[in-house]
Amino acid sequence: MRALVVDHGESGPVRFADVDEPVPTSGEALVEIRHIGLNFGELNYVHQWPAGAVHGHDAAGIVVRAASDGSGPPEGTRVALGMSAHAWAERVAVRPSALATVPESVDLADGAAPGIAGVTALRVLRTRSLLARNVLITGASGGVGHFAVQLAALAGARVTALVGSPDRAAGLSELGADQVLTDLAET
Repeated sequence: MRALVVDHGESGPVRFADVDEPVPTSGEALVEIRHIGLNFGELNYVHQWPAGAVHGHDAAGIVVRAASDGSGPPEGTRVALGMSAHAWAERVAVRPSALATVPESVDLADGAAPGIAGVTALRVLRTRSLLARNVLITGASGGVGHFAVQLAALAGARVTALVGSPDRAAGLSELGADQVLTDLAET
């Protein structure tokens, strides 16, 4: 089976390699990966992973074998993996708690995108009600920031997005930002 593995050599940070097929425990589903999601941390902190380890956390695919203990989604279910280590392989054994069903109305490739960045934004924004509040999102042009702008706007907040330069502001109004700033002195 092919996978993207950590490579600390000159060809790194990751490379394709043949690896062993995963053997799911009774509490794991076997998922055939169709799409992966890249995020900043995975490639910038790859040195923290051992050489040869299958890398990645965010992916989407199809359950090809349900967990034998009956937990989790059945065979054939379209799923997204979030915060699931070793996800950048053709197949991966995954705990059902790390899987989310991807609705038929959502492109499976889009299901691989939220992962770590989307969950991070959601967890931060869930700490309080956003309805009718003013919310400042710093670093709004990054992965977490994009999700935070969208989620805060959907929750009814008036969103101010702060970015480092005018060229980083593109698309934030379309995501739901009421105001996009490059300096807080602009308010």
